Amino acid sequence: MQRFGGFRQSRPRGRRGRGGVSPIIATILLVAITVVLAAVLYVLVAGLTHSGTASVPLGTELYAGPAGQFVGTSASTSYCEKSHYCYSVPIDQAGGGLTLGNLNFRVLESTGSIHTVTANYAMIAIVDQKGALVASTEVANKAAFVVTSWQTYASGKSASTPVTDLDVIWVQFGSTTSSPFDDGKTLQVLGTHGYSGAVTVSLP
Repeated sequence: MQRFGGFRQSRPRGRRGRGGVSPIIATILLVAITVVLAAVLYVLVAGLTHSGTASVPLGTELYAGPAGQFVGTSASTSYCEKSHYCYSVPIDQAGGGLTLGNLNFRVLESTGSIHTVTANYAMIAIVDQKGALVASTEVANKAAFVVTSWQTYASGKSASTPVTDLDVIWVQFGSTTSSPFDDGKTLQVLGTHGYSGAVTVSLP
């Protein structure tokens, strides 16, 4: 400040910049946020809508096993009847878009060939956490142990019913004269309708 003729004259002060974000940085941040949000949305939608021409490896969506051995008793249910040899295969993890209609099954011998049902009938069933039957299919005597669709659904269930990590797959061999236990069989769960590949579970 200077004096001129008894008057004080103030010098103009420079404007102090406020701590704002430059337009370029703001634009970059907006673009980055938009890209991240779009990626997250895509992952969520893809997980729920595996359809059309999508080919999602089943092994990335379904984890199951290990299998347990059971012989049906008079107190057993329809998916492991009295005197029938059975395996229970717990589903440890199931993807959000996986449904009953996405799964096919086959039982293989230790040689890799498909097992042939040797007595009565065999069965593949899905059972919920309360032990209630969700869906099942019988395989006739002398037929290849392959299931590509469900014959029976529980009330309110359908091919679009989600598979959850609380469900259990039951494999019933029927009242065969010889036990299938400990001879190296495996269960293959095959992906279909948007899923590819297979999950293999040892049947001890």
